[in-house]
Amino acid sequence: MKTGIILLSHGSRLPEAQATLRLLKSMITQEGAFELVEGASLQFNQPDLPTALAAMAARGMERVVVVPLFLYRGMHVTRDIPDIVAKEQTRYPGMDIIVAGNIGADRKLAEIILERIREVS
Repeated sequence: MKTGIILLSHGSRLPEAQATLRLLKSMITQEGAFELVEGASLQFNQPDLPTALAAMAARGMERVVVVPLFLYRGMHVTRDIPDIVAKEQTRYPGMDIIVAGNIGADRKLAEIILERIREVS
């Protein structure tokens, strides 16, 4: 099954903020496990989620996993993203759109935080 990945960030008014998303996209792409990896933003930047899903459909993806790059299960994760996905799913009934869990609290994240603390200590 042709599977695409959308790394979904919040977005920022500062264009340089997208550099991190591009780096993450490159890292996931290098794994070579998926046919297509794209970055998208919920606000402020393009492509937004509907545009990224349209690109996935145009490239023939049968399954798309949307990965919310959000720490908290706030309004974007619990309401906004599911609402957008539900609306877009009606446009692409032949494409299965799945929303992965958000980043949340994870031991790996705690290790990164500790590493950053050590860097400045």
